[in-house]
Amino acid sequence: MDLYHLKTFFFLAKVKNFTKAAKLLFVTQSAVSHAIKKLETSVDTPLFKRKGKSLTLTDAGLTLFASCEKIFYEIERADQDIARFKKEAKIRIRIGSTVEFGTSILIKHIKAFLDTHPDILLDFFFSHHLETPLIQDEVDLIIDCKNHTVPNLEKIYLFQEQYITIASPKFITEHKIQSVEDLEQINILSNDKHLEWWQNFIMAIPEKKQSCLKNVVEINHIRGIINGAISGLGVGFVPKYTVLQELAQKVLIDPFPWIKPGADHFNIFIKKEKLEFKKNKALVEYLTLLTPSEFGVD
Repeated sequence: MDLYHLKTFFFLAKVKNFTKAAKLLFVTQSAVSHAIKKLETSVDTPLFKRKGKSLTLTDAGLTLFASCEKIFYEIERADQDIARFKKEAKIRIRIGSTVEFGTSILIKHIKAFLDTHPDILLDFFFSHHLETPLIQDEVDLIIDCKNHTVPNLEKIYLFQEQYITIASPKFITEHKIQSVEDLEQINILSNDKHLEWWQNFIMAIPEKKQSCLKNVVEINHIRGIINGAISGLGVGFVPKYTVLQELAQKVLIDPFPWIKPGADHFNIFIKKEKLEFKKNKALVEYLTLLTPSEFGVD
């Protein structure tokens, strides 16, 4: 089997799109098609199932892909090991995380790692959709509060994310908010219209009171929810680490401190082969040694 054909197959198997594979490989789409035909001819079996624009791996394709992962990740690791012998060589890590955690916590606490590893460059990818970039090797590892169950992933616990309801003191006084039932008459600031964002709060209150959240104002960014609560648009619900400063300054307060919403778990997700890379091992070790207070949680 030709190594170039295998590399083309590997990229196509990850993204399952000829056009995108061609862009990643810096070749034409026809070159990708030609390489795959050559490879399928050489192994004398189909590697992909094609149905319209849909592309999936056959059983033979899945077997070959598993082998390719080991081969090309080993080549990548060897390339990085050799880079240590080059003058002023830099090794790059691409890290993905959720938007608010990445911009408000991760960025603030990553410099110490870079200071102790001057040979490493970090690229950051902040998004609420991290699984596909991880699978397609657009990032080396991700930090996420969602669970990912795709095969071959290592899951490493980081911290428990606490949530809190927030409102301005003036808003609470004006609307005489004293109980959960008072939410029925005021605006609920949510990341979505269907209150999936509020589920950790909803599940923490009695079922007969859950219907009081009616007047939903959709704000699709956490910082927007925070600023909306500060300006008196309604009551918001956010990760506690995002409002520590506002709570300390009493710009915002928790109108329901007796309610303890459910918590989410933040984890590192990384492909098992990539965890063997020295650069990734070093970053994972650094992140797991950070204290809860550095992550903005109790």
